[in-house]
Amino acid sequence: MNTSESSPSYIDVTEKINACHQMVGDDINFAFQTIIDASEQDVIGFEALVRGIKQESASTVISRISHDKRFDFDQACRIRALEAAARFGIDGNLHLNCSDIKAGNVDEVLEVTLHVAETSGIGPDRIVLELGNLGLLGSTANLVTIRRSIRRAGFRILADNFGRRDADLRPVAHLEPSMLKLDHYITHDIHRSRPAQAITRGVVAMCTDRGIDVIAAGIESAEEFHWLQDAGIRLFQGYFFAQPGMGEAD
Repeated sequence: MNTSESSPSYIDVTEKINACHQMVGDDINFAFQTIIDASEQDVIGFEALVRGIKQESASTVISRISHDKRFDFDQACRIRALEAAARFGIDGNLHLNCSDIKAGNVDEVLEVTLHVAETSGIGPDRIVLELGNLGLLGSTANLVTIRRSIRRAGFRILADNFGRRDADLRPVAHLEPSMLKLDHYITHDIHRSRPAQAITRGVVAMCTDRGIDVIAAGIESAEEFHWLQDAGIRLFQGYFFAQPGMGEAD
């Protein structure tokens, strides 16, 4: 059977993937940071973190990309991350960042991501899309559109960077993610910060009521870990547990 004749969109998706590869060339690499379940003492997933080929940080790499190319770069990073995860034999959940996803482009994001995941042998049930800055995604209708589209594709949703800029739970309630990640801004020295403790207790209570798993990110000390664990959090990420593992450059 001729695939190009039976599935015209296959060519379109392939062309988009090739264009993304050409855009970034060999200038990016990935580190994979573990996400652990402390109650089970087990690694349950990995977040793909973009790096430069000389191990430059994500912010340094992204700063080189013009604003009009940010969506294409974001797409290219997901494509490369999926391919790297398959090449390195990453198992468990695979967390992919979506810094430029919107209601108007979510279908394109999902089409390309599903295609690359399928060709990489990674099931959609293993993929968690991390969405940050929920307040910038627009109206409740936009959040519902994004949620429905991602769920139809078989992916899970994570509300990322909670507390980095604000701690508004309203967009989270409308998005109804499977997971929420407390930002390092909240978790840093939380055992000493009563305001951060109050915010965290409120978030945990709401998420428990809504069936949302909370991940505490940026954990760097035993004191932070123990306070958050006592607050009812079981999923963690940070240097206290493991440094991100670098893959080889493409």
